[in-house]
Amino acid sequence: MAAGHIITGAALVGAGAMAPLWLPFGPVGGIALLGLMRICWLEDNIISDLFGRDRLPTGYRNTARSRRLFVFRWFGIWPEESTAEHSAHLMATAMRAEVQIWGAMLFGLSSTLVAQHGPFGPVLNIGLGLALFGAALMRADRLALTLRYCDAGRALPDHLLVPSRRRGLADRKR
Repeated sequence: MAAGHIITGAALVGAGAMAPLWLPFGPVGGIALLGLMRICWLEDNIISDLFGRDRLPTGYRNTARSRRLFVFRWFGIWPEESTAEHSAHLMATAMRAEVQIWGAMLFGLSSTLVAQHGPFGPVLNIGLGLALFGAALMRADRLALTLRYCDAGRALPDHLLVPSRRRGLADRKR
């Protein structure tokens, strides 16, 4: 794995862990809710629209074209097609990377919240916060692996793309 991938994951965990220290509860709760909603939406797209398909659905291709047109109109640059626009599995890999980014940030954020404001007393709260921080770093490690696949232009293997407990949802009739 490239050092940049590991540093990226660690920086995301650190940013998530520091957010409750810098921001009031309202914005922290908003960030957490936004992140959780984004994770759920991306997971649904991966399982329902992309997993097990060879071609990228038309809606995804049209959205990518519209996005390139928007960038051209506003910035005068015509962006190239990304490799994720060629295959459903590559798009699912890019979406999995975003899910892991949000997940690492949310675990980092929750580790600080539990350590500071948990209901179990200082020692147990700090212990639970450290356990959550360790889980966040494990998420960052998975993110580094996914980013390595994205950089190489390869799709994640099925067992890394969709965990086995959710693969049953992907196999249902659509």
